[in-house]
Amino acid sequence: MTRDGLPGAAFGAAVVFLGAGVAGGAWPTGRAALVSALVCGALGATLLAVRRGRAAAPEVRDAVPEAPGKTDAKPVRPGRSSLVAAALVWVLALLAGGVWALAAGDDDADGTRADAPPTAEAKPAASRDPRPAIAWTVPPAGQKYDEGVGAWGLGSAVAQGRIDGLFAYDGARGSVRWSVAAPAREALCAMSQDVEEGVGLIAYGRHEKPCATVLAVRASDGKVMWRRKLGGKGLARGALGVGGATAVTAEDDAVRARSTESGDQRWQRATPKGCATLALDADATRALVVEQCGRGARILALDTRTGAQRWKRDLPVESAAHASVVSVSPVVVAVDEADARGTHAFLLFDDRGAPTATVPLSGPEGVLSAHGDVGDGRAVRPLVRDGLLVTFAEKGSMVPTAVVAYSLKDGRKAWVHSSEWQTMALAAEPDGRVAFLASDASVTFLDGATGKATTVLEPDADKRPEISIRPELVPVTGGHVVLNQILLQAEPAAFALR
Repeated sequence: MTRDGLPGAAFGAAVVFLGAGVAGGAWPTGRAALVSALVCGALGATLLAVRRGRAAAPEVRDAVPEAPGKTDAKPVRPGRSSLVAAALVWVLALLAGGVWALAAGDDDADGTRADAPPTAEAKPAASRDPRPAIAWTVPPAGQKYDEGVGAWGLGSAVAQGRIDGLFAYDGARGSVRWSVAAPAREALCAMSQDVEEGVGLIAYGRHEKPCATVLAVRASDGKVMWRRKLGGKGLARGALGVGGATAVTAEDDAVRARSTESGDQRWQRATPKGCATLALDADATRALVVEQCGRGARILALDTRTGAQRWKRDLPVESAAHASVVSVSPVVVAVDEADARGTHAFLLFDDRGAPTATVPLSGPEGVLSAHGDVGDGRAVRPLVRDGLLVTFAEKGSMVPTAVVAYSLKDGRKAWVHSSEWQTMALAAEPDGRVAFLASDASVTFLDGATGKATTVLEPDADKRPEISIRPELVPVTGGHVVLNQILLQAEPAAFALR
């Protein structure tokens, strides 16, 4: 190669180098783009200057006049201005390259790129469980629109209350461990929220007849401990609970307590004239009764073993209302008045019945979910644990898409977790976390104190089971069971996620 070809070769090499970068997906940006442009410009200017200078040199010598005498005039050399311009471009390229190198060094020291846009502090992503998610399924049961009434978590099993009876599924295999079939032409119409000392309560009723037959069922093997036929109108709004070794039922004329072992009555409290029970639940020491008397309403705390009144508190209600007991200890009830300007909130009380906080059912986070006949009727039972009330929130859509927690001390929001899917069911994990089922059949585990996602259990898309509009999520040993409580499109009665 001759010296005349060197500038062209250098310029061609730069072009080829940049072209290779583009082909490789590394087109220069930011300071790199500026330096590259200046280098190419300098090479191009140098090539142009050299070519002009050499091409014009003979003509310049012939054109210089040999004037007699001494003169200060100097011959003008075409191409000199081009060389000066090329030199200036080279100086700019070198300066830009030096500044870029210094800046890149600073960026490397800081661990960031100078041309990268500023980003928010990175948050740890929730881990994805790599194990197969669907362990077993139970085929659909019943007719379209059949609706279950509840479920019990039994450790290694789960009991589902269907209209045709109570069925306990093995948590590992999905097989039916035991069942209590509903009598002919009767349907399961009520069920206690949980099991105490190994016994839970269920109730049956005939079509368009009172829910009036109560049974105590031993959760280990499904044995019916006793059966009682209630008089009058049967259960008031299906209100029954179990606390310790005592079964408590709200009947049309009284609240009665019976032994869970024998069914013998222990005490009763007559319902005052003009009053009706709205909600009831119990634990080993306290039975909570919410009742409406005329346009007012009140909450009573009774001793579960003796029926003695511990305290009574009037509620801020002046019209017909719906209510549900969210938690017995600590005391949390949900109230929803007919009066649009009345009380629509979770009400929190201390152990002596003094109000501590109020959480409106509708607020900055959206419309909150309750259960029973309270609120929008989504029947999501909120969780109360570790000083927090946890429920779903619906905001800007027709379905809830967030999990939100409020402090039991002052009712202020503690945290909120947004989901890209509809939130369907809540569960309290044994390790203190909160789990929720989403409409894509995934289960997300949240830190109970912060609401941050820690783990996501997600089934394969091609094996994703159908979820009905009112499922329940129940932790079992080694995994979770999802119960479809309303049959719509032949969804499985239950399936396990592991």
